[in-house]
Amino acid sequence: MTERIEQIISTAYKTGVIDTLSSLGLLSEKLSASQAEKEFGRRLIKEWRMKRWIVGYPTGNKQRGKVYYLRAELERARRMLDLQNMIPENKIIQMQKL
Repeated sequence: MTERIEQIISTAYKTGVIDTLSSLGLLSEKLSASQAEKEFGRRLIKEWRMKRWIVGYPTGNKQRGKVYYLRAELERARRMLDLQNMIPENKIIQMQKL
């Protein structure tokens, strides 16, 4: 149990670091669709959009790219997936019933 708590805290820490770097301007907040697919994987991007964890925002320039993604949303989706894999589903259901 302690190991899982450490993993959850570590995941929250990583998310905070990414948010901080983005707010300081050290990481680009907007990623084109191709950049996002390269960094996170096409399958995950598609899955996260279907689950509505992320949104593809229109670029307004159809010649260069149709959508862009926000790094904060992508990182949160990644961490949500990590947490989903760490905590057994039956534990989540039990916590919701309380």
